[in-house]
Amino acid sequence: MMTPAALSILTTTFTEGNDRTKAIGVWSATIPLGAVIGVLAGGVLTQGAGWRWVFFVNLPVCAVVLAGAFRLLDNDGRQAPIKDFDALGAALSTIGMLGVVYALINAPTVGWGTARTVGEFAGALAVLGLFIVTELRHRNPLFPLSIFRIEGLVAADAAQVIAQAGFYSMFFFITLYLQNVLGFSPIEAGAAYVPVTIGVGISTGVASKLLPRTGSRPIIMAGALIGAIGVFWLSQIPVHGTYTADVLPGLVVMALGLGAIFVGVQTAANAGVPADKAGLAAALGTASGQLGSALGLAIFTAIATGHTQHLLNAHVNRTQALT
Repeated sequence: MMTPAALSILTTTFTEGNDRTKAIGVWSATIPLGAVIGVLAGGVLTQGAGWRWVFFVNLPVCAVVLAGAFRLLDNDGRQAPIKDFDALGAALSTIGMLGVVYALINAPTVGWGTARTVGEFAGALAVLGLFIVTELRHRNPLFPLSIFRIEGLVAADAAQVIAQAGFYSMFFFITLYLQNVLGFSPIEAGAAYVPVTIGVGISTGVASKLLPRTGSRPIIMAGALIGAIGVFWLSQIPVHGTYTADVLPGLVVMALGLGAIFVGVQTAANAGVPADKAGLAAALGTASGQLGSALGLAIFTAIATGHTQHLLNAHVNRTQALT
C-alpha cells in the first residue's frame, strides 16, 4: 500500500517531461538500493541481535515514515467513501497468486508430474481466471483491465517481472554461496553487496541524465543486456572460487544494469498515465516487482533444490553440489 501511494504522489506532483523523469530516476534508485541495504542490515542483525530482529526493525522505520508523511505531505481533506469495494477480486487475486507460488515451492518435493502438483496449478489458474471474469463484470473493479490500453505500460511491467525474477533470485543464491561455500559470516555476506550499492547509484544517475535524450526503451534494453551479462558471469562461479576474482566483478556489472533497467521501467510504466489512474499504475508496477521476486525465487529455488539433491544422491561432494 505504501509504495504505490508514494509513487502516485510523485507522478501527480511532477509534470510530464524532464521534471518527472528526474523524479522517477531518483525514486527508481531507491528500489535496488533499499534491497542491498536490507541485505547488509540483515547480516548485521542476524549475527548480532539474532535473525528474529529482522521483523522488529520495521517498527522504527514505520515510525519515521509516519512522522515524515504528517510533516511533508499535504492533507487532501475528507475523502468520499469507497462504494462497491471489490473485496471478491482482492481475495481471488491473492489466493490465485499464493496458489501458484505454493505449487512451485512444493513441486520439487512432491514431484512435478504428480496429481497433487497438477491439481494445485490447475486450481490456482482457475482462481485467477475467475478473478479476470470478476473484474470484467464488477461495477467498480479492483483492477480495471482498461489500464492495459496505456501505451508502454504492459511492456514496462513485464520487463520488471523478468528483471526482478532474475536479480532477486541471484541475490539469494549468491548469499547462500558466500555463506555455505566460501564460509562468510552474515555480516561479511551483507558487506559483500556494498559495491552493488555504488554501482546502482552510478547507473541510476547516468540513466536519469540520458532519459530525456534517448527515451526509456534504449535505457531498458541496455540495462537488461548489461544485467544479463552480470548474471551470466555469476552463474559461472567455480567451487573453489573467491569473492574478489569470481563474485565481485559479476556483482558490479549486474548492478550497473540493475540501476538502468529500473529507471527505464519506472519511467515507461508511469509516462502518459492520467492523474486518476496514477495510483493504479503505481500499484501495478509494485505488484509486478513483487510478483517477479516471488515467482523467480520459487521457480529458481525449485530448480536448484532438485538439481542439488540429484547431485547429492549421486554422492557428489556437498560443496560442489551446493555450487
